[in-house]
Amino acid sequence: MSSSSTPDHLDEDAARLALEEVEEAEAVLAQRPQKAEAALGEGAGSGRSSGWVTAALAAPGLLWIGFYLIAPLVIIVLVSFWTFTDSGFERTWTLENYSELFNDSTYWDNMISTFVTSLIAVVACLVLGFPVAYFLALKVESLRIQIALFIIALAPFWTSFLTRAIAWTFPLMGREGALNQVLIKLGIIAEPIPEFGFSTLSVRLAMIQLYILFMITPLFFSLAQVDRHAIEAARDLGGNWWRTFREVILPQTMPGIVIGSIFIFVLTMGDYGTVATVGGGNITSVGTLIYSKIGAVQYPQGAASAVLLVIVLMVGVWVITRFSNLREEL
Repeated sequence: MSSSSTPDHLDEDAARLALEEVEEAEAVLAQRPQKAEAALGEGAGSGRSSGWVTAALAAPGLLWIGFYLIAPLVIIVLVSFWTFTDSGFERTWTLENYSELFNDSTYWDNMISTFVTSLIAVVACLVLGFPVAYFLALKVESLRIQIALFIIALAPFWTSFLTRAIAWTFPLMGREGALNQVLIKLGIIAEPIPEFGFSTLSVRLAMIQLYILFMITPLFFSLAQVDRHAIEAARDLGGNWWRTFREVILPQTMPGIVIGSIFIFVLTMGDYGTVATVGGGNITSVGTLIYSKIGAVQYPQGAASAVLLVIVLMVGVWVITRFSNLREEL
């Protein structure tokens, strides 16, 4: 009898001891958070300290953005409501600047032409830049060669933007430029093409050449992250090249397409340096009109023109981002 009760008694003692140990552990955890929780900011009172640390880390960037981006925009909006006078302007609130601008057909004609130029630049850079990025990211197997070729593609960024615009204009474009001369010697044309001079066509070609790297770069990084196994699986399942590209590659590269399109759209819409240099003063855009108003000390009208341009840019960027959910796909 005693021999049979001894194991039961030992089991009860062991269970009681285990229960006491669990209760003690729970009491310790309730009194003091573990170091791991405190390090991760999960302990009591650590939320405030981590919030202050986050605010301190974000403060320099927020101050920089506020001083160099938000403050100038606020000033431009305020100036756009001031009254223009012969001696400059007065700080008297008025809507006359916007009223004149909405009735200015020249401004809206230039807005439409600039918008068309930006769309052409975006589409052309995408069509021409995608094969380059595709080759660098998916066809070049060696990482060292891939990086070397990518650096070579970025080489134009090592020179000034104005230098590249001038280099594109005078040796290549014009009636006596290299492009016309090559076409004449090849027998394609008999006389120089005037559109290769200071024209809208020259400006659009120059913008494609100057801004295409803003499309190649995000496309390259997006294509480099494409799952190779998914491509092989699509091919094993009988998908041809076009279906594999449409169903596997394109959805994964959509963030790069959207980012590159935003870069080129914003830069070309506000560009006036390329238009002034390549256009030779014969071509105008929204950027050149704003620059001319500022040069003529018509600050309220120039500010109103800039505000409308910013609104158009915001709408355009919003439309572009509708093609991809960047927050989920990046």
